[in-house]
Amino acid sequence: MTRIYRTRSAETWAKARDDYLAGCSAETVCRRYDLGLAGFRLRARRYGWRRCDQVTPPPGEADLALYADIDLEAQIKTAGLRFVEALEGGKAVEARRWRRLWIELDETRAQMRELWTKDMTPLDKVAYLVTPPEEEPETEEEARLLPLSPENEGATGQE
Repeated sequence: MTRIYRTRSAETWAKARDDYLAGCSAETVCRRYDLGLAGFRLRARRYGWRRCDQVTPPPGEADLALYADIDLEAQIKTAGLRFVEALEGGKAVEARRWRRLWIELDETRAQMRELWTKDMTPLDKVAYLVTPPEEEPETEEEARLLPLSPENEGATGQE
């Protein structure tokens, strides 16, 4: 069986290098950018893409501010994607760990929702669960399509 030789742009290789040095596995990087694993490893060896050469901050001085914008929903989605990725890669132990984290994060989300909604009326709970705060309607047309809640009772479209 003959394999087709793939030529990738310098931009693609630069993105692959950055992702690899940021901590992604070689297999993940190759899958993401459609690269051959042997070619990737050869290039990494040739150009010295080694994680051990990267400057790491001293213990206790890690800048965690870059994770400030990662909300619980994004964490759940990432854990789910990593679970599927490990499962497809045949890494059963890793897949099991990601699945466990995915389930724990989902349970945390359910507990948080329960805490947030415990003092709400049933109508408020439905409105909260159907329309998350980050998805508020931007136009009057979108507001008419939402279920009735105390906030948008007047936006039924019937005048």
